[in-house]
Amino acid sequence: MSGFGIFGRVVVQGESMEPTFHPKDWLLVRYRYFGSKPLTFQLGDVVVIEREQQPGIRYIKRIARIESDGSGQESYFVESDNKLGTDSRTWGYLSKGELIGKVLIRIKSETRNTAKKTSE
Repeated sequence: MSGFGIFGRVVVQGESMEPTFHPKDWLLVRYRYFGSKPLTFQLGDVVVIEREQQPGIRYIKRIARIESDGSGQESYFVESDNKLGTDSRTWGYLSKGELIGKVLIRIKSETRNTAKKTSE
């Protein structure tokens, strides 16, 4: 990951988000930082998470469910696009604090930049 203030680039590793994202794809991410406008999350958003149980390890997942408790605290159930990936089906719901960024766009795709050269 490389950062540019509240924005950063993530390079996909692993296959848990295939077919949407592939290994070596570059994603532009907006991170949640103190003093910046708070991020809002919706169903279907692709997010960067850092689980409390695994500090320093980041995952890219899609929000599949959002639940609120009696005090209005939201928790998030995230899933891999590839059903073989590890996600909330193993971890359970995540707190909002574990969602550290939102994927905005793919800015480079290694799998699509490998076109064959043709000879003349």
